[in-house]
Amino acid sequence: MKIRQEILSSRNNPLVKWASSLANKKDRNKECAFLAEGEKLTLEAIKHELPILYIFISESAAEKNIPFLQSALTGDAFADTEIIITSDSAFEKISTEKAPEGIITVIKYLDFFKNMDIIYKEEFFLSESERCIALCSVRDPGNLGSVIRSAVAFGVDHIVVSSDSADIYNPKTIRSAMGNLFAVKITVVNDFASFVSTARESGRRIFSAELRPGAKSVKEISLLPSDIFMIGNEGHGIPEDISAICTDSVYIPISERTESLNASVAAAIFMWEQNK
Repeated sequence: MKIRQEILSSRNNPLVKWASSLANKKDRNKECAFLAEGEKLTLEAIKHELPILYIFISESAAEKNIPFLQSALTGDAFADTEIIITSDSAFEKISTEKAPEGIITVIKYLDFFKNMDIIYKEEFFLSESERCIALCSVRDPGNLGSVIRSAVAFGVDHIVVSSDSADIYNPKTIRSAMGNLFAVKITVVNDFASFVSTARESGRRIFSAELRPGAKSVKEISLLPSDIFMIGNEGHGIPEDISAICTDSVYIPISERTESLNASVAAAIFMWEQNK
C-alpha cells in the first residue's frame, strides 16, 4: 500500500478524469476496472482481498479514513494499491453518489465473473453442488443488485445472467448489492438458450417464473437444491423461445389486487422457497 503525497486538486487532472470515466460501461470494459463507493464497499473489497488499484479519498474525509486504511491494507494483496487524496471538488467529479461518503475504491474486473458465448455440455460450468438462479433480460441495475444480495442471503452460489441484462459493474448494481457482489460467482451468457438446454441435459430442472397457461404454483412443486429458477424482464417477462425449453413455468400466488411482483422481490421469494 502506498499513499500519494500530492493532493489532486483539479477536476481536470488526468487520473481524476480517468476514474470518473469508469461510471460508463464502455470505459469500464476498456479499462477492465470499476468503482465501489463508500466505506462499506471498500471494507468488503479489502475483506475479500480484491485487486484494488486505487482508493480515492476526499480531503475532508482523509483524517477519518487514512488511519483505518493503513491498518487494513496489509499483505501482498495490496502491495500495489495506491491511496490518493483529492480536493472535495475533484472527488465529486469521480463520485456517482448524490451524497458521497468521501471514499471510492477502483477495483480490477473480478476473475470469478465469467463471460461465455454458446454453452456446450462438455463445457457446462456449474458444479454438481452449486445452487444457481438465472436472470434473463433483467435490465434494471437496482433489481440485479437486489437479486445478488438476496442470492447470497439464501445460499445461492452462482448467478447466470443473459448478456442483455444490466451490467454487473454498473454503480447502481454495486450499490444495491451492498458488498454481496464480492461473495458470489456470476456468469454472463450470450446464447441463453444454449445455457438452458445444457443445464437440462446435465440433469438440472429449470423453472421459468411466469404466469402462463398451465403454469404451476411454486407451492405445488417439490423443490430440489439443483433446481434453477429463471427470472425474466421487468416488463416483458421471459421470451417464448426460452420459456419453451424450460422444464416448467411456475408462479407465486398473490392477491388479485395486484398484477405482479417486482423482479427482485419475486427472485427472493423463489430462493426462499427453495431454501426452506
